Amino acid sequence: MLSLAIMINCDMRKLAVGIVAVIGPIVAGQAQTPAPEKRAEFEVASIRRAVDDGNHDTDSDGRQYRTHNLSLKRLIATAYEIDMRQVSGGPNWVDADSYDITAKMPNDAAPLTHEKVLQMLQSLLADRFQLLIHREARQVSGYELVVAKRGSKMERAKPDQKDSNVNSNNTHLKAENVTMEKLARSLSRNRDVGELVVDETGLMGGFNFELDWSPERPDSRPDASPDDRPSIFTAVQEQLGLKLESAKVPIQAIVIDRAVKPEVD
Repeated sequence: MLSLAIMINCDMRKLAVGIVAVIGPIVAGQAQTPAPEKRAEFEVASIRRAVDDGNHDTDSDGRQYRTHNLSLKRLIATAYEIDMRQVSGGPNWVDADSYDITAKMPNDAAPLTHEKVLQMLQSLLADRFQLLIHREARQVSGYELVVAKRGSKMERAKPDQKDSNVNSNNTHLKAENVTMEKLARSLSRNRDVGELVVDETGLMGGFNFELDWSPERPDSRPDASPDDRPSIFTAVQEQLGLKLESAKVPIQAIVIDRAVKPEVD
């Protein structure tokens, strides 16, 4: 009986050693989990109250990022690449007070992507405006951008075409290497469309095209020349081979939970 007890005791010790041997590497692996990546931030930023001259601009030269006359609501829409109508909540001043921002890009060796700059702007809003937000799925009245029955008439961007630009005024839009999602955002901001537009074309990649249309509010001056261009809805179909269809469209809204006026320079 004593021999049997000794044998069992030895076997239990071997089992315990085996368990430790198996668990040990797991614990060591957990200890080596990499630290979270540092968030993207501007090196330094200056914020001033803006003079409302009717212009709302954003530009960057790779060394500095600048905004002119943008409210916090516009800044949020810019930082998260959504339409202003998808931003709600917060105190009244988030849509009334406007700011000029000049921010210096960090001197990193890594290439500065568009997404990285937006992350820097998001960090600035969190730091200087103490911005806290959450997202909500909603449905609103708008338009779905779809391919018309006869198919797309747009020219696909060349494989080596890198830059993506949309230049638009009241009655003309020129696009270079532009995705349908980006076109939908541009149409959402057009006063002749007047509603949010979501991309339902299923078309991937970038396209080159131009769009001309007659404004919804024509020139009422007596000496104004007649404008025989189509409405923007007809122009989208005739010139691009696309169509704007009325629909309840799903959006990801951003709701402001907290915002504080920044210290200005």
